[in-house]
Amino acid sequence: MRRRISSKPMSLQPCFLLLLLLLLFLFLLQDLCLVRASSTHSCNGSIAECGSEDEMLMESEISRRFLAQQKKYISIGALKKDHPACDGASGGRPYTKSGSCAPPPANPYDRGCPKIYRCRSDD
Repeated sequence: MRRRISSKPMSLQPCFLLLLLLLLFLFLLQDLCLVRASSTHSCNGSIAECGSEDEMLMESEISRRFLAQQKKYISIGALKKDHPACDGASGGRPYTKSGSCAPPPANPYDRGCPKIYRCRSDD
């Protein structure tokens, strides 16, 4: 038995396969672009929070403006008149019994009381 030879030219089959591969590649590329576009999150915070990655890429004036938006507040206790602004030793307690912020001196110098000032009790 003889095989029948198709009348279609052999050059059309590789072209058709190449066309299918090209279309598949284009569809995958389009899906990848859509995924990247949808993955960018919308930021609900301040500009400084949302643009923190871009901040270092910008000029100094714009960077200064970003940093100016991140306000650092001082406490109300630091603003009170006649109150020290320090936290004390620990747990809000002062370093000394008098309530000052300065820690007690590490090695206080004491000269004692010479006789000439008559501060000694043994006259």
